[in-house]
Amino acid sequence: MHIIHSSQHGKVVQADKENCFYLIYKGSEYKMNVCSFIAFKSKLDAYNLESMLLSDASQSDLEIIPLCNKERFLILTLEEMIEVKHLVQGALVMLELNSIVHQRINRASFA
Repeated sequence: MHIIHSSQHGKVVQADKENCFYLIYKGSEYKMNVCSFIAFKSKLDAYNLESMLLSDASQSDLEIIPLCNKERFLILTLEEMIEVKHLVQGALVMLELNSIVHQRINRASFA
C-alpha cells in the first residue's frame, strides 16, 4: 500500500493488490474502487461550499455524504468537508503526476 496524499487528519492510500483506494479520515477507513473514488470526488465538487459558508441556516453546519456503495457515509462539518475535498483533489493530482512521469520515462527509454 502506498500513501498517495495526506493532510493533518487524513490520507488517501492506494492498495495495488486490492486494486482500490482507502480514504482514512479521523480514524475511519473507507474503501473505494477507482470509479467510486472518482464519483466521490464528483459528489464533493457538487456541494456549493461558498453558499454553505454564507448561509445563516443551522442545517448548513453538517453535510451527509453517502459513498457509492451506499453502505457507509460521511457526516462532515464545513471545515472537514473542505479538508476532505482538498485531500481527494490532492490525491488525484498526485496520481496524474505519477502517470505523466511514467509516460515521460517510457518515452525517454524508447527514444
